[in-house]
Amino acid sequence: MKPVRGSNRTPSKAPKLKKKRKMDETEKKLSENNGTKRGQKRKAVDRSSPLPKKVKGQENWKLMPLSTVTALENIMDLSVLATLALRKTQMKESQEHLNMMKSRFLAQCVQLRVPVQRQKHMECSSYHQQRETENSEAGKKTLKKLESDLKSVVVALEEAEEETESLKQTCSALRDQLEDEEEKAKESLQLREQTVLNLPPHRPPADEPTLEALMRKTIPDNECEATSQRLGEILQNSEAIQNAQVLLLHAHKHADEL
Repeated sequence: MKPVRGSNRTPSKAPKLKKKRKMDETEKKLSENNGTKRGQKRKAVDRSSPLPKKVKGQENWKLMPLSTVTALENIMDLSVLATLALRKTQMKESQEHLNMMKSRFLAQCVQLRVPVQRQKHMECSSYHQQRETENSEAGKKTLKKLESDLKSVVVALEEAEEETESLKQTCSALRDQLEDEEEKAKESLQLREQTVLNLPPHRPPADEPTLEALMRKTIPDNECEATSQRLGEILQNSEAIQNAQVLLLHAHKHADEL
């Protein structure tokens, strides 16, 4: 008797191993055929790719002459200057980068073999080299002149800034001095107003004798002339009188200035 199954499903069929094996074998054969066809195509492509043909007379080629290398260097120098003139920032880094590229290119040109030039071509190349050399020298001179002009302009601007600062300081000092003088003038005017004495005029009494009458009474008539001469000499040579005169002169000067 057959054992009782846990469900009412129909019994599963056994796998068909033979059919699977046949399918695997056919896939292997197809892959091998494809691989051989690809390999044959690659070989055909490799065989069909033409080799680089040699140019006639290539055996006679020589290294690039130094005159041509120099001409190329001059052309590249002009190109570097023209490129740097277009840039406004990071000029130093750009110049270093361009010079490095130029050195690499010229190093490869020195090792490059080129056809031998004819005499006419050599003359043309030497003429062009001379022209490029002249243009390069003119460009270098112009660049140096521009650099010197720029430096002179910078120096002039710095001097103008320094002169402006000094003028500002001078104006500030003069302004302070003027304010001090104004304050002093105000104080002197106030002192002058305070020191003025408003005294009533002195009127001598009617019966009081004058100084001349007193002198005539005390000095005899025969000695009046000699006494007056002596008094004049004393008054002229007196140190107190001289000091008083100097004081009066200074007072007049200060009064005129006020």
